[in-house]
Amino acid sequence: MDKKHFSIITYSYLTVLIIVFVIYAFKVADENWKVEIEGQIGNLLTFVGLLFIGLILASIDFAGINEKGNKLTKSSIYGGLSIAAFFLIWRLMMEIV
Repeated sequence: MDKKHFSIITYSYLTVLIIVFVIYAFKVADENWKVEIEGQIGNLLTFVGLLFIGLILASIDFAGINEKGNKLTKSSIYGGLSIAAFFLIWRLMMEIV
């Protein structure tokens, strides 16, 4: 896939996801701008999963910057997946500590 097209898809996905999340947060917040987590846990986990997919797409796009040429290669995809895995492991370790 062409790097430019992949970047457009990635940033469009992340922009739409953030806009949808902000709209969702405004709808479920009460008058004090607080969200009751107990009733919204399923929706919030869905957003976390979608944001993780966005993290993978963004890290693949970031890993492809150093590659020469206009196409995404397997090494840039593997590099992006390793960056996303490192970030996920790092965040999980921060929660444990």
